[in-house]
Amino acid sequence: MFRRSAATRKKYIEKGFGVVSPSRREGKLAGSARVRALSPRTPELLGARIRKARLAAGLSLAAVAQTDFSRAYLNQIELGRARPSTRILQVISERLRRPIEYFLQDPQNSILAVEFVLTEARTRLRQGDAAGVQTMVTGLLARPHLPLEVKCRARLSLAEALLNLRSIPEAIDLLRATIRDTETNGWRILTVELYDKMGSAYYLRRQPHEAGRWWDKALSLYEDANVNDPVLKARILGHRANVHYVAGQPREAIAGYEAAIEAAEAVLDMKQLGGIYEGLAMAFDRAGDLTRALEYAQRSLRLFETLNDVRMSAQLRNNMAEILLHQGQPIEAEALFLTGAEQLQRVGDKDLYPHLMAGAAEAAFDQGNHELAKTRIALALARAKASNDPLARFAAFRIAGRIAHADGRPDD
Repeated sequence: MFRRSAATRKKYIEKGFGVVSPSRREGKLAGSARVRALSPRTPELLGARIRKARLAAGLSLAAVAQTDFSRAYLNQIELGRARPSTRILQVISERLRRPIEYFLQDPQNSILAVEFVLTEARTRLRQGDAAGVQTMVTGLLARPHLPLEVKCRARLSLAEALLNLRSIPEAIDLLRATIRDTETNGWRILTVELYDKMGSAYYLRRQPHEAGRWWDKALSLYEDANVNDPVLKARILGHRANVHYVAGQPREAIAGYEAAIEAAEAVLDMKQLGGIYEGLAMAFDRAGDLTRALEYAQRSLRLFETLNDVRMSAQLRNNMAEILLHQGQPIEAEALFLTGAEQLQRVGDKDLYPHLMAGAAEAAFDQGNHELAKTRIALALARAKASNDPLARFAAFRIAGRIAHADGRPDD
């Protein structure tokens, strides 16, 4: 891995390379508006407040800077000769035990306060805190005098949070209104992201044809606008591959997933790459290439376990176990089903658990242990009643029917 020295890291952060503003994508469209919104006195006021808080805490420049940035850089900030990035201001606020709003000239609407909320929202979305993001961004949108471009970016984060909370109709309404604003103002890259998110909304609504239409629009606008954002392109390509998969076109899905990896493998984060590997695993499984399916499922599992994503790890164990059952390896499949079920039990998951327990019942049945299979399928059926996933009930009933038929109870 490429590593930087401590001194290089300081310079890297101080020059702002460690924080990429989303507005950079719009050709500095929003950036110029933000600069105009800041008072010429902003750096001096900000620096004075940081100095006052540092002296009140009895801390030296070195104690606040530590290894994140230099003492000289912090001194320049306090003198009003340098403006910290959102990340550096967050570090300073933590070291001085003051809320970040304390240092901003207008806690409600200063650009630093707004950017901090948007950055924090994106971080929490990656961490899975959709409810927290909903509260945070709703509060931001209630503030007066926000620029429309900022509102649109905030709505995009709010829509993603709503999708994660399965408030799909509400998310679709919000996305439609936001798309009208971005299309009217010509914010093409932001519009691409909104099209992509709208596709995800319809995909979650189990309307793959409509989802595919939005993803086609996203890719078309991406190419027309001559955008250079490989991560965004890979995400859209991966989503379009999902549509091929659910349409029963595994070879087309495989080509789509491979195109997504080719577009951005070097810059995709682990979660995105893990999701594409999962898609490849399912597509190869459907295409009958079980060896490649297991290979990609294992790659994906390693990434999601590194991320401590319990639900995705359990989902991948379920997928791998089903492949092993198809290959006539019920003992190995049973171990994966049970490990995944145990993981979900610890975090209180209700939707995926019935799938894994039903799979464990089928694995026991295939080994000839019908009594254990009955016990497990009874548990799967009970948990399926509390699940919000209709497919969980279908999976449990399918295996329950197989067990009942073997027992001479076909009507059950």
